[in-house]
Amino acid sequence: MLINNWYVAAWSHEVTTRKPFGVRMLGCDFVLFRDAEGGVVCLSDVCCHRGGALAGGKVNNARVVCPYHGWNFDGKGNCVLIPSMGEGAPIPRRARIDSYPTQEKYGWVWAFLGDLPESERPSIPDLFPEYEDTATWHRVSYGFEAKANWMRFEENSLDTAHTTFVHQQFGAIRNPKLEVFPLEHKEWGARVARVKPAPGADQKTGEMAKLLSAERKSTQVELEFSLLGLCHRIQPTFREGMSLINFTARTPVEDKLSRAFGWQARNYLKEPQYDAERIAAIELAVREDLSVVERVRPVHTPGSLADELLVETDGMEVAFRKCCWRWAAKGWEIDRDAVERLSRNQILVIPSPARREDPKNWIHKAVPLRAASTDAN
Repeated sequence: MLINNWYVAAWSHEVTTRKPFGVRMLGCDFVLFRDAEGGVVCLSDVCCHRGGALAGGKVNNARVVCPYHGWNFDGKGNCVLIPSMGEGAPIPRRARIDSYPTQEKYGWVWAFLGDLPESERPSIPDLFPEYEDTATWHRVSYGFEAKANWMRFEENSLDTAHTTFVHQQFGAIRNPKLEVFPLEHKEWGARVARVKPAPGADQKTGEMAKLLSAERKSTQVELEFSLLGLCHRIQPTFREGMSLINFTARTPVEDKLSRAFGWQARNYLKEPQYDAERIAAIELAVREDLSVVERVRPVHTPGSLADELLVETDGMEVAFRKCCWRWAAKGWEIDRDAVERLSRNQILVIPSPARREDPKNWIHKAVPLRAASTDAN
């Protein structure tokens, strides 16, 4: 798992000024709530006093209150009240927890989990500009979890060849051969536009079957991913003027558990009465993917391209792995073996910008990271 990246923590509507909202990301616990101005606060969830879970407490005057002993923490993670010491008592400098930058975009709360200062912090990618164009595109939301490592989970969506064998409604079983199309490489991602054989007419049901010709031979598919934000968009165009977009962000929960947040937008059948059919199709595709990806071995993506027999049509997966390895080479990969060993008797947290500015006087230790390297092969 990688730090110094933006991850979707929650849907915007889940975070309020009334009650703290707990989430788990990168193997650590976080608490979210809104301040008096409506901005989202993201803090480490574990109280530095006796380990209380702040998400089980309450929000009072833009502070989160620990349910165990009532310690109050503000939006910067500083403890501002210790009830047992009385009002006005001096607060020890070490009475603080990590606070993480947040941003709301696409109806989601994103948290920057890392310690880069604002001047070095990358921006959330603009991969879904159609989100704001509600006149042209009608959206439905989806979300699910996979008992799979985040890299294996994301690679599944970047894999064009698997649809033939996994997805009954849009896999072109009659013609599984794929042409190889050139990739457009970007700093932290890649894009490809492909023409795929269309599925047979008997594979489509409902309104989609009525809209598409039985003689249709191909589907144009545009696919783009960004490791920055750990997100991707898939846009099939079925015929001229008829297209949909699946935009999905992935969040590593644990080493072997991942969460997906998604939107599907379509520029046809835009009336809400057709939403149920689209949601059912999404849910079917998810079940089909999970039936495979949750059983892929080894659980972790191999550390070398030579450890699996990859072919030309695996180009996007290779590009994704190389992006991940380059990110890890910066020294931003969590050392999962060290975490497992050390977390048995101490709290480990993702390092925050405040921790970099003032590395002393913290109760909780930062997660151990693998050493930086120059190897990205």
